[in-house]
Amino acid sequence: MKGFIFFCLLIISSWNAIAQVDFTATASRTRIAVNERLRIEFKMNVDGDNFTPPNFVGFQVVAGPSQAVSQNWVNGQSSMTKSYTYILKPTKTGKVTIAQAVMTYDGNEYKTIPQVINVTGAVEQPKDVDDNSIRVDDSIHLVAEVSNSNPYLNEAIRVVYKIYVANQTGVTGWNELDSPKYRDFWSQNIDNRNQQVKNGTYNGEPYRYLVLREAILYPQKTGKLEIEPLTLDVQVQIPTNKRDFFGRPYMTTTSKTVSAGKREIVVKNLPAVGRPASFTGAVGDFDFKVETDRAQLDAGESLTASITASGSGNLKLMELPKLKAPQSLEVYNPERNNKVSTNINGMRGSITDSYTIVPQFGGKYVIPPVEFSYFDPKKEQYVTKNSGEMLLMVEGDAPTTANATTTTSTNNGDRNIIQNNAQFAFIKTSTQLIDQEKTYFFNSTTYWSILGGSFLLLPLVLLFRKQQEKRSADVIGNRVRTANKLSKKYLSTAKKNIGNHELFYVSLEKSLHNYLRSKLRIQTADMSKDKVELLLAERGAQDETRKDFVELLASCEFARYTPSSNATMKEDYEKAGRVLNDIDKQLKK
Repeated sequence: MKGFIFFCLLIISSWNAIAQVDFTATASRTRIAVNERLRIEFKMNVDGDNFTPPNFVGFQVVAGPSQAVSQNWVNGQSSMTKSYTYILKPTKTGKVTIAQAVMTYDGNEYKTIPQVINVTGAVEQPKDVDDNSIRVDDSIHLVAEVSNSNPYLNEAIRVVYKIYVANQTGVTGWNELDSPKYRDFWSQNIDNRNQQVKNGTYNGEPYRYLVLREAILYPQKTGKLEIEPLTLDVQVQIPTNKRDFFGRPYMTTTSKTVSAGKREIVVKNLPAVGRPASFTGAVGDFDFKVETDRAQLDAGESLTASITASGSGNLKLMELPKLKAPQSLEVYNPERNNKVSTNINGMRGSITDSYTIVPQFGGKYVIPPVEFSYFDPKKEQYVTKNSGEMLLMVEGDAPTTANATTTTSTNNGDRNIIQNNAQFAFIKTSTQLIDQEKTYFFNSTTYWSILGGSFLLLPLVLLFRKQQEKRSADVIGNRVRTANKLSKKYLSTAKKNIGNHELFYVSLEKSLHNYLRSKLRIQTADMSKDKVELLLAERGAQDETRKDFVELLASCEFARYTPSSNATMKEDYEKAGRVLNDIDKQLKK
Protein backbone atom coordinates (compact mmCIF):
# COMPACT_ATOMS: atom_id res chain seq x y z
CA MET A 1 0.00 0.00 0.00
CA LYS A 2 2.84 2.41 0.84
CA GLY A 3 4.48 1.63 -2.49
CA PHE A 4 1.27 2.44 -4.32
CA ILE A 5 0.90 5.79 -2.50
CA PHE A 6 4.53 6.70 -3.30
CA PHE A 7 3.94 5.85 -6.97
CA CYS A 8 0.86 8.11 -7.09
CA LEU A 9 2.75 10.98 -5.46
CA LEU A 10 5.56 10.54 -7.99
CA ILE A 11 3.06 10.71 -10.90
CA ILE A 12 1.43 13.84 -9.45
CA SER A 13 4.78 15.59 -8.96
CA SER A 14 5.80 14.73 -12.51
CA TRP A 15 2.58 16.22 -13.90
CA ASN A 16 3.11 19.36 -11.79
CA ALA A 17 6.64 19.72 -13.19
CA ILE A 18 5.34 19.39 -16.74
CA ALA A 19 2.52 21.86 -16.08
CA GLN A 20 5.01 24.51 -14.93
CA VAL A 21 6.59 24.69 -18.40
CA ASP A 22 5.24 27.69 -20.33
CA PHE A 23 5.98 27.97 -24.07
CA THR A 24 4.00 30.66 -25.94
CA ALA A 25 3.86 32.51 -29.26
CA THR A 26 2.87 36.20 -29.29
CA ALA A 27 2.24 38.25 -32.45
CA SER A 28 2.52 42.05 -32.30
CA ARG A 29 -0.62 42.39 -34.45
CA THR A 30 -3.36 40.07 -35.64
CA ARG A 31 -4.42 42.30 -38.56
CA ILE A 32 -1.91 43.86 -40.96
CA ALA A 33 -1.68 45.01 -44.58
CA VAL A 34 0.22 43.01 -47.16
CA ASN A 35 2.87 45.78 -47.40
CA GLU A 36 3.39 45.98 -43.62
CA ARG A 37 5.43 43.89 -41.20
CA LEU A 38 4.78 41.79 -38.14
CA ARG A 39 6.82 40.81 -35.08
CA ILE A 40 6.29 37.38 -33.50
CA GLU A 41 7.97 36.24 -30.29
CA PHE A 42 8.36 32.64 -29.08
CA LYS A 43 8.96 32.68 -25.28
CA MET A 44 9.64 29.91 -22.78
CA ASN A 45 10.08 30.03 -18.98
CA VAL A 46 12.61 27.16 -18.93
CA ASP A 47 15.98 26.55 -20.53
CA GLY A 48 14.57 24.56 -23.43
CA ASP A 49 16.70 23.06 -26.16
CA ASN A 50 16.44 22.28 -29.88
CA PHE A 51 14.09 25.17 -30.65
CA THR A 52 12.56 24.70 -34.10
CA PRO A 53 10.56 27.60 -35.59
CA PRO A 54 7.58 27.08 -37.92
CA ASN A 55 8.13 27.27 -41.67
CA PHE A 56 6.21 30.61 -41.86
CA VAL A 57 4.15 29.67 -44.94
CA GLY A 58 2.59 32.86 -46.33
CA PHE A 59 5.29 35.05 -44.80
CA GLN A 60 8.83 36.04 -45.62
CA VAL A 61 11.35 36.28 -42.77
CA VAL A 62 12.76 39.82 -42.88
CA ALA A 63 14.92 39.56 -39.75
CA GLY A 64 15.65 37.05 -37.02
CA PRO A 65 15.87 35.02 -35.06
CA SER A 66 16.87 37.50 -32.35
CA GLN A 67 17.53 35.52 -29.16
CA ALA A 68 17.27 36.92 -25.62
CA VAL A 69 17.82 35.20 -22.24
CA SER A 70 17.04 36.71 -18.82
CA GLN A 71 17.25 35.23 -15.31
CA ASN A 72 15.90 36.69 -12.05
CA TRP A 73 16.32 35.79 -8.37
CA VAL A 74 13.43 36.56 -5.97
CA ASN A 75 13.48 35.38 -2.33
CA GLY A 76 16.15 32.84 -3.12
CA GLN A 77 14.23 31.33 -6.05
CA SER A 78 15.30 31.77 -9.65
CA SER A 79 13.18 32.29 -12.72
CA MET A 80 14.26 32.64 -16.32
CA THR A 81 12.85 33.43 -19.73
CA LYS A 82 14.29 32.70 -23.16
CA SER A 83 12.80 34.11 -26.35
CA TYR A 84 13.25 34.00 -30.12
CA THR A 85 11.92 36.95 -32.14
CA TYR A 86 11.26 37.18 -35.89
CA ILE A 87 10.18 40.05 -38.17
CA LEU A 88 7.82 38.81 -40.91
CA LYS A 89 6.46 40.27 -44.15
CA PRO A 90 3.24 38.81 -45.66
CA THR A 91 3.42 37.37 -49.17
CA LYS A 92 -0.36 36.97 -49.71
CA THR A 93 -3.68 38.28 -48.43
CA GLY A 94 -6.37 36.51 -46.43
CA LYS A 95 -6.23 34.54 -43.21
CA VAL A 96 -2.71 33.17 -42.81
CA THR A 97 -1.78 30.77 -40.01
CA ILE A 98 1.62 30.76 -38.34
CA ALA A 99 2.19 27.12 -37.43
CA GLN A 100 3.50 25.72 -34.15
CA ALA A 101 7.06 26.17 -32.91
CA VAL A 102 8.66 23.21 -31.12
CA MET A 103 11.23 22.85 -28.32
CA THR A 104 12.31 20.11 -25.92
CA TYR A 105 12.86 20.23 -22.18
CA ASP A 106 13.79 17.41 -19.85
CA GLY A 107 13.12 14.87 -22.58
CA ASN A 108 9.60 16.18 -23.33
CA GLU A 109 8.45 18.04 -26.45
CA TYR A 110 6.44 21.29 -26.23
CA LYS A 111 4.60 23.24 -28.95
CA THR A 112 3.09 26.73 -29.20
CA ILE A 113 -0.48 27.52 -30.21
CA PRO A 114 -0.87 28.43 -33.91
CA GLN A 115 -1.41 32.15 -34.59
CA VAL A 116 -3.99 33.33 -37.17
CA ILE A 117 -3.14 36.62 -38.88
CA ASN A 118 -5.65 38.50 -41.07
CA VAL A 119 -3.72 40.04 -43.99
CA THR A 120 -5.53 42.81 -45.90
CA GLY A 121 -4.68 44.64 -49.12
CA ALA A 122 -1.90 47.18 -49.37
CA VAL A 123 -2.25 50.59 -47.70
CA GLU A 124 -0.91 53.93 -48.91
CA GLN A 125 1.20 54.60 -45.79
CA PRO A 126 2.39 51.27 -44.45
CA LYS A 127 3.65 51.10 -40.90
CA ASP A 128 6.88 49.32 -40.13
CA VAL A 129 6.99 46.96 -37.20
CA ASP A 130 8.53 49.81 -35.17
CA ASP A 131 6.86 52.61 -37.22
CA ASN A 132 10.23 53.61 -38.73
CA SER A 133 10.55 54.79 -42.33
CA ILE A 134 13.79 53.51 -43.89
CA ARG A 135 15.08 54.06 -47.39
CA VAL A 136 17.61 51.56 -48.71
CA ASP A 137 17.27 52.23 -52.45
CA ASP A 138 20.72 53.80 -52.73
CA SER A 139 22.54 51.43 -50.40
CA ILE A 140 22.52 48.14 -52.33
CA HIS A 141 22.61 47.21 -56.03
CA LEU A 142 22.74 43.95 -57.99
CA VAL A 143 24.57 44.06 -61.33
CA ALA A 144 25.07 41.54 -64.16
CA GLU A 145 28.28 42.26 -66.08
CA VAL A 146 28.51 40.70 -69.57
CA SER A 147 31.92 40.42 -71.21
CA ASN A 148 30.56 40.79 -74.76
CA SER A 149 27.01 41.78 -75.72
CA ASN A 150 27.61 41.30 -79.47
CA PRO A 151 29.33 37.91 -79.88
CA TYR A 152 29.48 35.55 -82.84
CA LEU A 153 27.49 32.32 -82.92
CA ASN A 154 29.18 29.78 -80.58
CA GLU A 155 31.63 32.39 -79.21
CA ALA A 156 32.09 32.27 -75.42
CA ILE A 157 30.84 35.15 -73.26
CA ARG A 158 31.17 35.58 -69.50
CA VAL A 159 28.41 36.76 -67.13
CA VAL A 160 29.39 37.95 -63.62
CA TYR A 161 26.78 38.84 -60.99
CA LYS A 162 27.98 41.33 -58.36
CA ILE A 163 26.20 42.81 -55.33
CA TYR A 164 27.33 46.34 -54.40
CA VAL A 165 26.83 47.54 -50.81
CA ALA A 166 27.35 51.13 -49.66
CA ASN A 167 29.73 51.96 -46.85
CA GLN A 168 28.20 52.11 -43.35
CA THR A 169 25.69 49.50 -44.53
CA GLY A 170 25.69 45.77 -43.71
CA VAL A 171 24.18 42.66 -45.28
CA THR A 172 23.22 39.75 -43.05
CA GLY A 173 22.01 37.38 -45.77
CA TRP A 174 19.87 36.96 -48.85
CA ASN A 175 17.34 34.64 -50.45
CA GLU A 176 17.24 33.92 -54.17
CA LEU A 177 13.79 34.70 -55.59
CA ASP A 178 14.45 34.21 -59.33
CA SER A 179 17.38 32.42 -60.96
CA PRO A 180 18.78 33.56 -64.32
CA LYS A 181 17.65 31.49 -67.29
CA TYR A 182 19.91 30.99 -70.29
CA ARG A 183 17.53 30.03 -73.08
CA ASP A 184 19.22 29.48 -76.46
CA PHE A 185 22.64 29.30 -74.76
CA TRP A 186 24.89 26.42 -73.81
CA SER A 187 25.78 27.39 -70.24
CA GLN A 188 27.89 26.29 -67.32
CA ASN A 189 28.14 27.91 -63.88
CA ILE A 190 31.67 28.47 -62.60
CA ASP A 191 32.40 27.37 -59.04
CA ASN A 192 33.24 30.44 -56.96
CA ARG A 193 33.99 29.17 -53.46
CA ASN A 194 36.66 31.71 -52.46
CA GLN A 195 34.28 34.65 -52.14
CA GLN A 196 35.92 37.79 -50.80
CA VAL A 197 34.48 41.25 -50.26
CA LYS A 198 36.36 43.85 -52.33
CA ASN A 199 36.37 47.63 -52.59
CA GLY A 200 35.13 49.26 -55.78
CA THR A 201 32.92 52.01 -57.16
CA TYR A 202 29.33 52.17 -58.37
CA ASN A 203 28.23 55.23 -60.38
CA GLY A 204 31.39 56.95 -59.21
CA GLU A 205 30.70 56.37 -55.48
CA PRO A 206 32.79 54.09 -53.22
CA TYR A 207 31.11 50.73 -52.58
CA ARG A 208 32.04 47.27 -51.40
CA TYR A 209 31.10 44.39 -53.68
CA LEU A 210 30.95 40.61 -53.68
CA VAL A 211 30.90 38.31 -56.71
CA LEU A 212 27.86 36.04 -56.26
CA ARG A 213 27.92 33.95 -59.41
CA GLU A 214 29.82 33.50 -62.67
CA ALA A 215 28.73 31.66 -65.80
CA ILE A 216 30.10 30.88 -69.28
CA LEU A 217 27.61 31.04 -72.16
CA TYR A 218 27.83 29.90 -75.79
CA PRO A 219 24.97 31.32 -77.94
CA GLN A 220 23.30 28.64 -80.06
CA LYS A 221 21.26 30.88 -82.37
CA THR A 222 21.64 34.28 -83.97
CA GLY A 223 19.66 37.47 -83.39
CA LYS A 224 18.47 39.09 -80.16
CA LEU A 225 18.66 36.78 -77.15
CA GLU A 226 17.68 37.57 -73.56
CA ILE A 227 19.30 36.55 -70.29
CA GLU A 228 16.65 36.37 -67.57
CA PRO A 229 17.49 38.33 -64.38
CA LEU A 230 18.82 37.19 -61.02
CA THR A 231 16.53 38.52 -58.23
CA LEU A 232 17.41 38.50 -54.54
CA ASP A 233 15.66 39.45 -51.31
CA VAL A 234 18.45 40.93 -49.18
CA GLN A 235 18.46 41.57 -45.42
CA VAL A 236 20.14 44.97 -45.04
CA GLN A 237 21.43 46.70 -41.89
CA ILE A 238 21.05 50.50 -42.07
CA PRO A 239 22.42 52.94 -39.45
CA THR A 240 19.82 54.97 -37.51
CA ASN A 241 20.05 58.40 -35.93
CA LYS A 242 20.45 56.84 -32.45
CA ARG A 243 23.94 56.39 -30.97
CA ASP A 244 25.34 54.14 -28.27
CA PHE A 245 27.58 55.18 -25.38
CA PHE A 246 30.65 55.20 -27.61
CA GLY A 247 28.98 57.27 -30.34
CA ARG A 248 28.44 54.37 -32.73
CA PRO A 249 25.10 54.35 -34.59
CA TYR A 250 22.51 51.72 -33.81
CA MET A 251 21.67 49.51 -36.79
CA THR A 252 18.21 48.53 -37.92
CA THR A 253 17.51 45.59 -40.23
CA THR A 254 15.20 45.74 -43.21
CA SER A 255 14.82 43.85 -46.48
CA LYS A 256 15.10 44.95 -50.08
CA THR A 257 14.35 43.11 -53.30
CA VAL A 258 17.05 43.75 -55.89
CA SER A 259 17.31 42.50 -59.46
CA ALA A 260 20.12 42.47 -62.00
CA GLY A 261 17.59 43.11 -64.77
CA LYS A 262 17.34 41.44 -68.15
CA ARG A 263 20.36 41.59 -70.43
CA GLU A 264 20.01 41.59 -74.21
CA ILE A 265 22.63 39.83 -76.32
CA VAL A 266 22.77 40.40 -80.08
CA VAL A 267 24.43 37.35 -81.68
CA LYS A 268 26.11 37.70 -85.10
CA ASN A 269 26.06 34.89 -87.64
CA LEU A 270 29.36 33.51 -88.89
CA PRO A 271 30.37 35.11 -92.20
CA ALA A 272 29.36 33.21 -95.31
CA VAL A 273 32.10 34.76 -97.43
CA GLY A 274 35.25 32.67 -97.31
CA ARG A 275 33.66 29.79 -95.39
CA PRO A 276 35.60 26.57 -96.27
CA ALA A 277 33.79 23.40 -97.30
CA SER A 278 35.52 21.57 -94.42
CA PHE A 279 34.04 23.91 -91.75
CA THR A 280 31.94 21.91 -89.23
CA GLY A 281 31.06 24.60 -86.64
CA ALA A 282 34.32 25.00 -84.67
CA VAL A 283 34.71 28.52 -83.17
CA GLY A 284 37.83 29.49 -81.23
CA ASP A 285 41.56 28.96 -81.56
CA PHE A 286 42.73 25.38 -82.18
CA ASP A 287 45.64 23.11 -83.05
CA PHE A 288 44.96 20.05 -85.22
CA LYS A 289 46.74 16.76 -85.87
CA VAL A 290 46.14 13.28 -87.28
CA GLU A 291 48.44 10.41 -86.27
CA THR A 292 48.62 6.60 -86.14
CA ASP A 293 50.10 4.42 -83.43
CA ARG A 294 52.06 2.40 -86.03
CA ALA A 295 53.03 2.72 -89.69
CA GLN A 296 54.07 -0.93 -90.39
CA LEU A 297 52.04 -4.05 -89.63
CA ASP A 298 50.96 -7.44 -90.97
CA ALA A 299 47.71 -8.09 -92.82
CA GLY A 300 44.91 -8.90 -90.39
CA GLU A 301 46.47 -6.85 -87.55
CA SER A 302 44.94 -3.56 -86.37
CA LEU A 303 46.16 -0.02 -85.83
CA THR A 304 44.62 3.13 -84.36
CA ALA A 305 44.36 6.45 -86.18
CA SER A 306 43.53 9.51 -84.06
CA ILE A 307 42.11 12.88 -85.11
CA THR A 308 42.66 15.52 -82.41
CA ALA A 309 41.66 19.17 -82.06
CA SER A 310 43.02 21.05 -79.02
CA GLY A 311 42.92 24.63 -77.76
CA SER A 312 40.14 26.94 -76.55
CA GLY A 313 36.64 27.25 -78.00
CA ASN A 314 33.38 25.35 -78.31
CA LEU A 315 35.06 21.93 -78.02
CA LYS A 316 31.99 20.13 -76.66
CA LEU A 317 29.71 21.60 -79.34
CA MET A 318 31.64 21.01 -82.58
CA GLU A 319 32.28 18.05 -84.90
CA LEU A 320 35.63 16.70 -86.05
CA PRO A 321 36.21 15.89 -89.73
CA LYS A 322 35.87 12.23 -90.82
CA LEU A 323 38.76 9.95 -91.69
CA LYS A 324 38.70 8.54 -95.24
CA ALA A 325 40.62 5.39 -96.14
CA PRO A 326 40.96 3.00 -99.13
CA GLN A 327 38.24 0.35 -99.56
CA SER A 328 40.63 -2.51 -98.76
CA LEU A 329 41.05 -1.15 -95.20
CA GLU A 330 38.35 -1.97 -92.70
CA VAL A 331 37.60 1.21 -90.71
CA TYR A 332 35.45 0.93 -87.58
CA ASN A 333 33.26 3.67 -86.08
CA PRO A 334 35.35 6.13 -84.03
CA GLU A 335 35.43 6.41 -80.25
CA ARG A 336 35.26 9.96 -78.81
CA ASN A 337 37.61 10.97 -75.98
CA ASN A 338 36.97 14.36 -74.31
CA LYS A 339 39.54 16.09 -72.12
CA VAL A 340 37.79 19.43 -71.74
CA SER A 341 37.52 21.73 -68.72
CA THR A 342 35.44 24.90 -68.41
CA ASN A 343 36.67 27.90 -66.43
CA ILE A 344 35.99 31.62 -66.41
CA ASN A 345 37.67 31.94 -69.83
CA GLY A 346 35.54 29.22 -71.48
CA MET A 347 36.22 25.66 -72.65
CA ARG A 348 39.82 24.52 -72.96
CA GLY A 349 41.36 21.11 -73.66
CA SER A 350 41.15 18.57 -76.47
CA ILE A 351 38.76 16.18 -78.20
CA THR A 352 39.90 13.06 -80.07
CA ASP A 353 38.20 10.60 -82.44
CA SER A 354 40.05 7.25 -82.49
CA TYR A 355 39.51 4.92 -85.50
CA THR A 356 40.44 1.23 -85.48
CA ILE A 357 41.78 0.16 -88.91
CA VAL A 358 42.35 -3.45 -90.07
CA PRO A 359 44.10 -4.00 -93.47
CA GLN A 360 43.02 -7.22 -95.23
CA PHE A 361 45.82 -7.48 -97.78
CA GLY A 362 49.50 -6.65 -97.87
CA GLY A 363 50.82 -3.63 -99.74
CA LYS A 364 51.28 0.12 -99.47
CA TYR A 365 48.27 2.21 -98.50
CA VAL A 366 47.91 5.97 -98.57
CA ILE A 367 45.43 7.60 -96.16
CA PRO A 368 44.32 10.89 -97.74
CA PRO A 369 44.93 14.18 -95.87
CA VAL A 370 42.30 15.37 -93.38
CA GLU A 371 41.28 19.04 -93.51
CA PHE A 372 40.01 20.93 -90.46
CA SER A 373 38.60 24.49 -90.50
CA TYR A 374 37.51 26.79 -87.67
CA PHE A 375 36.45 30.40 -87.23
CA ASP A 376 38.67 32.64 -85.07
CA PRO A 377 36.40 35.37 -83.54
CA LYS A 378 39.38 37.51 -82.48
CA LYS A 379 40.80 37.64 -86.02
CA GLU A 380 37.27 37.44 -87.51
CA GLN A 381 38.38 35.00 -90.18
CA TYR A 382 38.41 31.29 -91.00
CA VAL A 383 41.54 29.20 -90.50
CA THR A 384 42.17 25.88 -92.31
CA LYS A 385 44.70 23.23 -91.27
CA ASN A 386 45.73 20.12 -93.22
CA SER A 387 47.18 16.92 -91.77
CA GLY A 388 48.97 15.72 -94.91
CA GLU A 389 49.03 12.17 -96.31
CA MET A 390 49.93 9.13 -94.21
CA LEU A 391 51.61 5.99 -95.61
CA LEU A 392 50.93 2.47 -94.25
CA MET A 393 53.19 -0.53 -95.03
CA VAL A 394 51.32 -3.86 -94.74
CA GLU A 395 53.11 -7.19 -95.15
CA GLY A 396 51.58 -10.61 -96.03
CA ASP A 397 48.09 -11.64 -97.07
CA ALA A 398 44.85 -11.43 -95.16
CA PRO A 399 43.77 -14.50 -93.08
CA THR A 400 42.08 -17.19 -95.23
CA THR A 401 38.35 -17.87 -94.84
CA ALA A 402 38.47 -21.53 -95.90
CA ASN A 403 37.54 -22.79 -92.42
CA ALA A 404 33.92 -23.91 -92.79
CA THR A 405 33.22 -23.47 -89.10
CA THR A 406 33.66 -19.69 -89.23
CA THR A 407 31.18 -17.13 -90.54
CA THR A 408 31.55 -13.35 -90.76
CA SER A 409 28.76 -10.81 -90.28
CA THR A 410 29.01 -7.04 -90.70
CA ASN A 411 26.69 -4.62 -88.89
CA ASN A 412 27.11 -0.86 -89.44
CA GLY A 413 30.78 -1.36 -90.19
CA ASP A 414 31.48 -3.41 -87.04
CA ARG A 415 33.06 -6.84 -87.64
CA ASN A 416 32.00 -9.78 -85.45
CA ILE A 417 33.25 -13.41 -85.76
CA ILE A 418 31.16 -16.26 -84.31
CA GLN A 419 32.25 -19.95 -84.05
CA ASN A 420 29.31 -22.14 -85.26
CA ASN A 421 30.54 -25.34 -83.62
CA ALA A 422 30.57 -23.78 -80.15
CA GLN A 423 27.50 -21.59 -80.10
CA PHE A 424 25.36 -24.13 -78.12
CA ALA A 425 28.15 -25.41 -75.85
CA PHE A 426 26.63 -23.80 -72.77
CA ILE A 427 23.51 -26.06 -72.99
CA LYS A 428 23.76 -29.46 -71.22
CA THR A 429 22.33 -32.32 -73.31
CA SER A 430 22.40 -35.10 -70.65
CA THR A 431 20.47 -35.36 -67.39
CA GLN A 432 21.17 -37.44 -64.25
CA LEU A 433 18.24 -38.02 -61.87
CA ILE A 434 18.75 -38.63 -58.14
CA ASP A 435 16.15 -40.16 -55.80
CA GLN A 436 15.14 -37.95 -52.85
CA GLU A 437 14.21 -39.63 -49.55
CA LYS A 438 11.22 -38.13 -47.69
CA THR A 439 12.15 -36.44 -44.41
CA TYR A 440 9.99 -34.91 -41.61
CA PHE A 441 10.83 -31.87 -39.46
CA PHE A 442 9.01 -33.04 -36.28
CA ASN A 443 11.14 -35.19 -33.95
CA SER A 444 14.20 -34.54 -36.14
CA THR A 445 17.62 -33.43 -34.97
CA THR A 446 16.94 -29.89 -36.22
CA TYR A 447 13.65 -29.78 -34.30
CA TRP A 448 15.26 -30.74 -30.95
CA SER A 449 18.20 -28.37 -31.55
CA ILE A 450 15.91 -25.39 -32.03
CA LEU A 451 13.77 -26.32 -29.01
CA GLY A 452 16.81 -26.78 -26.73
CA GLY A 453 18.38 -23.55 -27.96
CA SER A 454 15.23 -21.62 -27.05
CA PHE A 455 15.53 -22.71 -23.39
CA LEU A 456 19.22 -21.78 -23.35
CA LEU A 457 18.45 -18.27 -24.64
CA LEU A 458 15.87 -17.57 -21.90
CA PRO A 459 18.45 -16.49 -19.21
CA LEU A 460 20.11 -14.17 -21.74
CA VAL A 461 16.77 -12.54 -22.56
CA LEU A 462 16.05 -11.96 -18.85
CA LEU A 463 19.53 -10.48 -18.31
CA PHE A 464 19.12 -8.16 -21.30
CA ARG A 465 15.72 -7.01 -20.00
CA LYS A 466 17.19 -6.26 -16.57
CA GLN A 467 19.95 -4.17 -18.13
CA GLN A 468 17.38 -2.25 -20.17
CA GLU A 469 15.33 -1.48 -17.04
CA LYS A 470 18.45 -0.29 -15.24
CA ARG A 471 19.37 1.91 -18.17
CA SER A 472 15.86 3.41 -18.33
CA ALA A 473 15.99 4.28 -14.61
CA ASP A 474 19.23 6.24 -15.10
CA VAL A 475 17.66 9.69 -15.76
CA ILE A 476 20.93 11.65 -15.80
CA GLY A 477 22.64 9.10 -17.98
CA ASN A 478 19.74 9.14 -20.44
CA ARG A 479 19.97 12.91 -20.69
CA VAL A 480 23.69 12.69 -21.39
CA ARG A 481 23.19 10.00 -24.03
CA THR A 482 20.35 11.99 -25.65
CA ALA A 483 22.52 15.11 -25.77
CA ASN A 484 25.36 13.11 -27.31
CA LYS A 485 23.05 11.71 -30.02
CA LEU A 486 21.67 15.18 -30.73
CA SER A 487 25.20 16.58 -31.01
CA LYS A 488 26.08 14.03 -33.70
CA LYS A 489 22.72 14.58 -35.42
CA TYR A 490 23.12 18.35 -35.67
CA LEU A 491 26.76 18.04 -36.76
CA SER A 492 25.57 15.82 -39.61
CA THR A 493 22.82 18.34 -40.42
CA ALA A 494 25.42 21.12 -40.54
CA LYS A 495 27.44 19.15 -43.10
CA LYS A 496 24.36 18.76 -45.34
CA ASN A 497 23.68 22.52 -45.13
CA ILE A 498 27.15 23.72 -46.18
CA GLY A 499 26.25 26.49 -48.58
CA ASN A 500 23.17 27.58 -46.59
CA HIS A 501 24.61 30.18 -44.23
CA GLU A 502 21.81 30.38 -41.64
CA LEU A 503 20.91 26.68 -41.37
CA PHE A 504 24.58 25.64 -41.22
CA TYR A 505 25.51 27.80 -38.23
CA VAL A 506 22.25 27.11 -36.36
CA SER A 507 22.89 23.35 -36.66
CA LEU A 508 26.58 23.72 -35.75
CA GLU A 509 25.72 25.77 -32.64
CA LYS A 510 23.14 23.20 -31.52
CA SER A 511 25.72 20.45 -32.00
CA LEU A 512 28.28 22.27 -29.82
CA HIS A 513 25.72 23.02 -27.08
CA ASN A 514 24.50 19.42 -26.93
CA TYR A 515 28.10 18.23 -26.86
CA LEU A 516 28.80 20.40 -23.80
CA ARG A 517 25.66 19.10 -22.11
CA SER A 518 26.84 15.56 -22.78
CA LYS A 519 30.49 15.93 -21.71
CA LEU A 520 30.38 18.67 -19.04
CA ARG A 521 26.76 18.14 -17.90
CA ILE A 522 25.85 21.83 -17.91
CA GLN A 523 22.74 23.59 -19.20
CA THR A 524 22.61 25.99 -22.14
CA ALA A 525 22.04 29.05 -19.90
CA ASP A 526 25.34 28.35 -18.09
CA MET A 527 27.40 28.06 -21.27
CA SER A 528 29.46 31.26 -21.03
CA LYS A 529 32.82 31.15 -22.81
CA ASP A 530 34.78 31.59 -19.56
CA LYS A 531 32.91 28.83 -17.76
CA VAL A 532 33.19 26.43 -20.68
CA GLU A 533 36.93 27.04 -20.94
CA LEU A 534 37.34 26.58 -17.14
CA LEU A 535 35.41 23.27 -17.10
CA LEU A 536 37.36 21.96 -20.09
CA ALA A 537 40.63 22.85 -18.33
CA GLU A 538 39.52 21.05 -15.14
CA ARG A 539 38.72 17.93 -17.17
CA GLY A 540 42.18 17.93 -18.81
CA ALA A 541 41.61 19.55 -22.22
CA GLN A 542 44.73 21.17 -23.68
CA ASP A 543 45.09 24.93 -24.15
CA GLU A 544 44.98 24.86 -27.94
CA THR A 545 41.92 22.59 -27.96
CA ARG A 546 40.05 24.83 -25.50
CA LYS A 547 40.93 27.88 -27.57
CA ASP A 548 39.66 26.26 -30.79
CA PHE A 549 36.37 25.22 -29.15
CA VAL A 550 35.68 28.72 -27.81
CA GLU A 551 36.51 30.17 -31.25
CA LEU A 552 33.93 27.85 -32.80
CA LEU A 553 31.26 29.09 -30.36
CA ALA A 554 32.20 32.67 -31.22
CA SER A 555 32.02 31.91 -34.96
CA CYS A 556 28.47 30.60 -34.57
CA GLU A 557 27.40 33.76 -32.74
CA PHE A 558 29.22 36.11 -35.13
CA ALA A 559 27.86 34.31 -38.21
CA ARG A 560 24.34 35.54 -37.42
CA TYR A 561 25.37 39.06 -38.41
CA THR A 562 27.75 38.54 -41.31
CA PRO A 563 27.57 36.28 -44.40
CA SER A 564 30.10 33.46 -44.81
CA SER A 565 31.48 31.75 -47.88
CA ASN A 566 31.17 28.02 -48.59
CA ALA A 567 34.91 27.68 -47.95
CA THR A 568 34.54 29.26 -44.48
CA MET A 569 31.61 26.97 -43.60
CA LYS A 570 33.54 23.90 -44.75
CA GLU A 571 36.56 25.01 -42.70
CA ASP A 572 34.39 25.51 -39.57
CA TYR A 573 32.79 22.07 -40.06
CA GLU A 574 36.15 20.32 -40.38
CA LYS A 575 37.46 22.27 -37.39
CA ALA A 576 34.44 21.22 -35.29
CA GLY A 577 34.98 17.53 -36.10
CA ARG A 578 38.67 17.77 -35.26
CA VAL A 579 38.15 19.70 -31.99
CA LEU A 580 35.38 17.39 -30.71
CA ASN A 581 37.57 14.37 -31.46
CA ASP A 582 40.52 15.95 -29.59
CA ILE A 583 38.33 16.74 -26.56
CA ASP A 584 37.08 13.13 -26.45
CA LYS A 585 40.69 11.95 -26.27
CA GLN A 586 41.88 14.53 -23.72
CA LEU A 587 39.01 14.68 -21.18
CA LYS A 588 39.49 12.72 -17.97
CA LYS A 589 36.77 10.16 -17.29
